Amino acid sequence: MATKKVAQLDKAFAALLSADDAQALEALATIHEKGDANSILPLLHALAQTDDHARQRRIEGLLFEVKVKDAAAELGKALDLPELLDVRKTAIAAFWNAGLDAAPWTERLAQIAVEGDADETMEVLTVLENQELLPEKAARLALARIRKAVPGESDAYKKALLEDLQRHLEDRLGVQ
Repeated sequence: MATKKVAQLDKAFAALLSADDAQALEALATIHEKGDANSILPLLHALAQTDDHARQRRIEGLLFEVKVKDAAAELGKALDLPELLDVRKTAIAAFWNAGLDAAPWTERLAQIAVEGDADETMEVLTVLENQELLPEKAARLALARIRKAVPGESDAYKKALLEDLQRHLEDRLGVQ
C-alpha cells in the first residue's frame, strides 16, 4: 500500500508542471490528500519552475498549512538549496504560516536576513519574532551577525528591518 501511495505522489509531482491545468489541479489535490514532509521539496521545486499565478497560490497554500512530522526539517533543507533561491522567501514564510518550529535554523535565518533581499529579511523577522523559544547560543550568534551588518546596509528599508530584528533579539536575550 505504501508503494502505491509513493507511486501516486511521484505521478502527482510529475504532473504539477503540466500544461494541462486540470491535470495540475488534480496533482495538487492528490498531494494535499496523500502528501507528507517528503512533498515539501517537490512542491518548492514546482513553485520555482511555474509562472502560473493560480498554481503558485495553490502550492503556497499547501506549504503554508503543512503540519506533518519532519516538515520543519524539510523547510530547513530548502534554505540551503541553490535551485530554490527564488522561492526561499516562501520556505521561510511557511515556518510561520504553518506554525512550525524554526528554532534550529535561527543562525541560518539570520544569515539569510543579512545576505538576502528585503523580502527575505521581512520573513525572517516575522518568523523569529513569533518563535516561542530561541536557542540562546544561536540567538547570540544571530545578534552578532545582525549588529555587524546593520551599519553597512545601503537599502534603507532592509536596514530598518535588520534594526528591528536586532532590537527583537536584544530584547529576547536581555542585552543592549
